[in-house]
Amino acid sequence: MKYPLGIQTFPEIRQENYLYLDKTALIYELITSGKVYFLSRPRRFGKSLLISTFESLFGGDKALFDGLSISKTDYDFTTYPVIKLEFAKDEFDTADNLRSYIYGALDDIAGRYSITLEKPTYNQRFDELVTKLHQQSGKKVVFLIDEYDKPILNNLNKPALAEIKQVMNAFYSVAKSLDEHLKFVFITGVSKFAKVSVFSGMNNLTDISMDLRYTALCGVTQQELENKFDAAIDKLADLESLDRQATLAKIKQWYNGYVFHHKAFSVYNPYSLLSLFSTLEFDSYWFATATPTFLIDLLKSREFELSELTQLELDKADFMANEPEQMSPQPVMFQTGYLTIGSYDDGWYRLDFPNHEVKLAFNRSIVEQYSNMGKGGNTGYVRRLSAALNKHDLDGFFKTLKVFFANIPYDIALKQEKYYQSLFYALFTLLGYQVEAEVRTNDGRIDCVLTTQSHIYIIEFKLHESKEQALQQILEKQYAQKYLCSEKQVVLLGVEFDQDARNIGGYIEKRL
Repeated sequence: MKYPLGIQTFPEIRQENYLYLDKTALIYELITSGKVYFLSRPRRFGKSLLISTFESLFGGDKALFDGLSISKTDYDFTTYPVIKLEFAKDEFDTADNLRSYIYGALDDIAGRYSITLEKPTYNQRFDELVTKLHQQSGKKVVFLIDEYDKPILNNLNKPALAEIKQVMNAFYSVAKSLDEHLKFVFITGVSKFAKVSVFSGMNNLTDISMDLRYTALCGVTQQELENKFDAAIDKLADLESLDRQATLAKIKQWYNGYVFHHKAFSVYNPYSLLSLFSTLEFDSYWFATATPTFLIDLLKSREFELSELTQLELDKADFMANEPEQMSPQPVMFQTGYLTIGSYDDGWYRLDFPNHEVKLAFNRSIVEQYSNMGKGGNTGYVRRLSAALNKHDLDGFFKTLKVFFANIPYDIALKQEKYYQSLFYALFTLLGYQVEAEVRTNDGRIDCVLTTQSHIYIIEFKLHESKEQALQQILEKQYAQKYLCSEKQVVLLGVEFDQDARNIGGYIEKRL
């Protein structure tokens, strides 16, 4: 079995006999029931392959689809002129770069169809190209856009953003006026920004991002995993010294969990699965290719408490279009794949990390960037913290934490209790133990509950109060009551932060 790791072109996958998960039944349903679509999915989720599949389908390459579901339908594989733009190909750090790319891409496409474009501007040339293609072929034009939002995401909080949005609006304003010349339009992206004119003006655009029928259009289902990767699963099981069911459970824990509709089955990240079966080692593959610097910057600038990422409830409108200048962390993290639908109740959604891979790698990135220690800079601290907890050596644990905080550069402001709590939460997650933040009780919320093999630590943090006051709050509000039936040792910890010293001021414990 050949895995198409990093290969995003449908013809190459089919011609070179790489593994292909047949999504053409869903594709047939799309092309026969509508015309203008938008799909939001995280990066490395198969959007580019989907666009390439549309390109081959409307290009009339019937032989590439032999044996696939669509070949057994009444689809006639008529050839249409295709315009495909791939915005993931460049960084677009200026509006001029974006204009230049569009201008050059349109000229290249025109050249393939022996058309000469004469209009002076990129948006006028797009109008000219679509019109001439329709006139020349007698067939309406298929318009495909991959990662439309890449120019925006590359320039968040940068001066170029406003002008880049203007360029995009001018371009898409032309697109929405060409409906009579267009056969099919499919646009992919990570985020949906309402005031980009493709959304604000194209009234016939159908957003299928949270459509139950198409939740498996990108991603790998459990059935596809077990059917298509059968031999690889058995090989991995041997290497892991696990039986098949235990291996499937571990794969699911690491890479499954993406939910795009509250009634849908969760799906796997395809890039992570292909990487797993190529290397036969569990690791954070997807996150390593898409480190969310702009997300971390957003969380820091909003002084957002990490525990709230999975605590707040959202309605469906909250998942809809955001503006770059007014982004809220949770909807953006849902769209980018760092959070997914965790639960649903009467119109309200609560988000959660999709799997172990994302939770672990995201918190590692939080520690690296909040502490400004750089990639891998926290590894030694995590190892020492874990060793201390395993021995219930709280003095050693907090001594290591003090060294960690002491190494944070002075120009990073730790003025908010939430900043400390977020670092604590991220560090505890990296330890590999069960960690819960803002745990609800009948009389308040516990800052943090950390569970090891032998102990349950109930922790309250205070920035402007003493460790004794933190412990007293735990006792008065009876935070430990729900844990008293556990066979594990319950330990109450009050922790104070010294704002002047920019470090932990001390801790106090009480064993129950």
